[in-house]
Amino acid sequence: MRKVVWMMAALLLAACSKEVPVSVPEEETWTLTAGFAGPEEADTRSRLDFDASAASVLWSRGDAFKMVMMTPTGYRAATYTTQDDGVEKAVFVTGSSPLSGDSFTSGYPASVYRVGRKDENEAYLITPVPSEQKAIPGGIEEGLNRAAAWSSSQTSDLLFYNMLSYVRFRLEGACVESLSSVTLSAGTTVAGDATVYFEGGRPVIDWSKNWSNVTVPRSTEITLTGPFEVGKDYLIALVPARLEGFDLAFTGTDGRRLYKHSSKSVTLARSRILDIGTVRLGDSWEQETPEVVEYVHQVKGSRKNVICVLAEGFTEDELDEFGRRARNAVDYLFSVEPFKSYKEYFTVYLHRVASNESGASVTDGNGNVVTARDTYFGAQWGESSYDDMSADASKIRQYIKDHCPEVLSGELSYSDVPALLLVNDTRYGGRCTSYTNGWGYCICPYTYGGGTVRWSFPAYQAVNPADDSEGYRETTDSERDALGRNVGDWRNTMLHEFGGHCYSRLTDEYWKTAYVSEPGGIIGHAYATPYALNASGYYDRYVPWQEDLLDCLDEWKALNPDYGRIGLYQGAMSSLYFRWRSEPVSCMIDNRPYFNTWSRILIVRRILEKAGEEFDMAAFREKDVTVDPVRPAAGLSAVQRRRIRAQAEMVPEMPLLLPPVILDDEED
Repeated sequence: MRKVVWMMAALLLAACSKEVPVSVPEEETWTLTAGFAGPEEADTRSRLDFDASAASVLWSRGDAFKMVMMTPTGYRAATYTTQDDGVEKAVFVTGSSPLSGDSFTSGYPASVYRVGRKDENEAYLITPVPSEQKAIPGGIEEGLNRAAAWSSSQTSDLLFYNMLSYVRFRLEGACVESLSSVTLSAGTTVAGDATVYFEGGRPVIDWSKNWSNVTVPRSTEITLTGPFEVGKDYLIALVPARLEGFDLAFTGTDGRRLYKHSSKSVTLARSRILDIGTVRLGDSWEQETPEVVEYVHQVKGSRKNVICVLAEGFTEDELDEFGRRARNAVDYLFSVEPFKSYKEYFTVYLHRVASNESGASVTDGNGNVVTARDTYFGAQWGESSYDDMSADASKIRQYIKDHCPEVLSGELSYSDVPALLLVNDTRYGGRCTSYTNGWGYCICPYTYGGGTVRWSFPAYQAVNPADDSEGYRETTDSERDALGRNVGDWRNTMLHEFGGHCYSRLTDEYWKTAYVSEPGGIIGHAYATPYALNASGYYDRYVPWQEDLLDCLDEWKALNPDYGRIGLYQGAMSSLYFRWRSEPVSCMIDNRPYFNTWSRILIVRRILEKAGEEFDMAAFREKDVTVDPVRPAAGLSAVQRRRIRAQAEMVPEMPLLLPPVILDDEED
């Protein structure tokens, strides 16, 4: 964990801005009144009182906020303090001289805000949201009730808005007495140095700015340290975020852990408290965990449709951590369409397979092991290259034969059960190996310890997308802005490699300028179980989506204008020329949580076929969801588009994932 935090801090420092100097004001007394927005904004407050029947916003004696005004050479700041106690609106006093201007930014509490320049007239407030917090029965650690306000005058009454979100819970069970910490793992950034600016008078947290003196690196986890008491309310303060499921890890004083998981997707908006109720830890730290856990239970279909998630490189003591990551991966898969709408057709097993050593073997990039790790399935790849990423396919196949309930019973063949191999290693990579009979397995490591990364749309595009003419041009910034920039983590790799390649048998839709395929070809469409039906080797014949989409495109567009994305675009299967895809961008290009329309049709057809059901296009249309969450909303200003661009470019860019390996039946 220390290594991961250091890497994240280094990335933050690599593209930093400088905080600006302060001008010292003269002594003079100024007074104003400050309150909190409400009542809809009053879920959190300066002083938390859970016994109140209604949310009251109360100031406490000694509360202080910092007011900032930018100057041509830096900024001037004044600290206001109140002696009022238990009131909704308090009188604050400062000894500073007036800050003449027309834009004033204020942050509460004063002690936890630093200042950076947004432009000549406006400041960023920099506030660290700690990844380690103290457990306070019935409240939060002092200083974690962050708020900010904007005004056009130093003497105007201020209206503060709460900045953070909170997760609240209570504890039961004898284990609470020996509980040392509770860790929230969210899979997205929830802590770290954050910058605050204002839109329409309301504060917004912006991750696109980085500062030279980082105090709290970004983190996807927050730890609440004890002691704890049975039956008390506890809160974890975090940056507002969209959580696609989350885990709570409860660690005892002797290091043993209990895990609780929520697969619920929830948006934690600013100034909101998510109450998850009472968590029952039980009376013992000992847990009897079966080797095979059914995590998703199938309720539709006449035949089982099974996925197996296997642990690789996790020792016996690390298998609870595997469970957390596996649940996180499966939850993410089923948060993306069409898997989300068809989840009831799936059975998913989590297999707790112990290895003798952690991690995976390291090669020289050419398959020769230079650092061996004794792991169950023998996963290996290079330190800085994943061209030779592999595992022992025969051992994976045999494990499924010996441990998957439906294969053991004879209901399914191993070839019906794709495997997701989650590797306990923080290097980048991801690889799918598929067979012509339909079976496949995918290798997916825990890249950068769950840290944030991004993938880019290809830098060049074919000039003539609907014929065999060669020639290319650069992708413009405006085109990238319109498509959006995908920022994610290791789960996006999993979505592409397992959801796209391994389960759905889709091919890559990205291309490389230096690589060109031979013209034509049916591209695996004739395998025993077809592959790559989302790509075409011709623009004028044998196009898989011609009959279902292109021939009736006006009908589709009449149903939903998003279907206007459908067409014939040159570039796919690593090749800039002589390969075509059906939409400009999709998961199979930059790992975004969006599969294009034709891919969604192919995925649903495969789901229903494996579940013993018939595909019906009318039923698909009625159920289909066309939203691409990476594409920015229409009508964004140039400033907003630049901000999105800056937010994406601040995280490390990952190279394109390698094409899947296709082998004949039973061949390793």
